[in-house]
Amino acid sequence: MRVLLFGYDDFGEKVASYIEKKSLEIIVFDEKEYEKAKDKLYDVRFYHSIDDAVEELEDFDVVLAVLRDEDKNLFLCLSLKDKFPNKKLIAKVSNKDNDYKYKLAGVDKTINPYEVTANRIMTILKKPLTLKVIEEIIFEDNHLAFAEVEIPKGSFLDGKYIKDIYKEISSNYNILIIAIVDKEMSENVQFITRGVNHKIDAGDILIVVGDMEEIERFKEDLDLLRIANG
Repeated sequence: MRVLLFGYDDFGEKVASYIEKKSLEIIVFDEKEYEKAKDKLYDVRFYHSIDDAVEELEDFDVVLAVLRDEDKNLFLCLSLKDKFPNKKLIAKVSNKDNDYKYKLAGVDKTINPYEVTANRIMTILKKPLTLKVIEEIIFEDNHLAFAEVEIPKGSFLDGKYIKDIYKEISSNYNILIIAIVDKEMSENVQFITRGVNHKIDAGDILIVVGDMEEIERFKEDLDLLRIANG
């Protein structure tokens, strides 16, 4: 079994210690973590960006995503499942409130370091049937899909705040807003977390998950109501 471990902070180091070195490759985005893993004689690669790392991946069976930064870890999981939808993905979730986001991102199993010890990961790796069932429940049975939705000028969301429309959108369209590219702030994907509120403007991009038909209905309504309001 070929295992990829993203991240080598203290938790990542503990995880790595339970996996045979010959089966493990470590991928990091931090130079200090790179040097630490290298000193322990691990097969380790350093990248400046998640996109670069994912682009070069080829032969592996399981990915363990344990990056220290929660938003980066979520983005990594989204990128991995987008390119490798059939690969097994296990992720550390630092904030239990974000557990559902990892599940929607396609993560097969989440690990909360404050609830379980690192050696539990190897137990999970030995239960492919369990992971297969989880994967089928999340993807095949629910027909979930991700989509980027750009906000048209004059739409019913233009000028609204995320926290004011979050529940309404989720209930009316059966979709979930998980992230936003807020053009006023940056071009980077920012995950929707508790306590963080974003003003939605024309040109911003919402990243949503849900049934594809519901997502298309949401897009159509954005355009139709924009025309009606215009």
